[in-house]
Amino acid sequence: MVLLNFALKNTIKISLNYNLTYFTTLLVYASGIILFFSSLKPFKKSVIYYGFYFTTPILALAFWLFGGMFFVILTSTILYPIYPNQMKLENEKIVVYSKYQGLMGMCCPYELTEKKYWLLEKKIMEINLNEDIDFDKASLKTKNGKSVLKVRYNKYEFGPEKSIETDTIIKIENK
Repeated sequence: MVLLNFALKNTIKISLNYNLTYFTTLLVYASGIILFFSSLKPFKKSVIYYGFYFTTPILALAFWLFGGMFFVILTSTILYPIYPNQMKLENEKIVVYSKYQGLMGMCCPYELTEKKYWLLEKKIMEINLNEDIDFDKASLKTKNGKSVLKVRYNKYEFGPEKSIETDTIIKIENK
């Protein structure tokens, strides 16, 4: 189900609610670990399959603690389909997520989704200002089917090496 959600999110831009997806992923891993331990005695061939759910979190933790760059890249690749996006801002219709880019992904892409019913979210657009947005000072308002996202961020200029605080208004058309 999690992989199906990942495929649908990347093809038709409709996915399950991110909180529900994360909860489902945790539930699948927990059930896999329980089945791993219940299949050990007496030994069954299915323990090899369930061993994936037991070893993946342990290997990810070990790679993070003790591994070098190779293991970090390997862990980032394995966790990419199941790693949850972080919710940054929401109102009654629109949700802004910080999009997971993996280990060497570019800075600060954000994904805007529209809530559909209770379970689904439809991707509206992506924004990337190439700067980290301060969502403590941001606002998201919806009126008459049109949404407006007001953000502030520090725009860094490399030539003169100065940082300029910038206000930006992004208009979101709900379809």
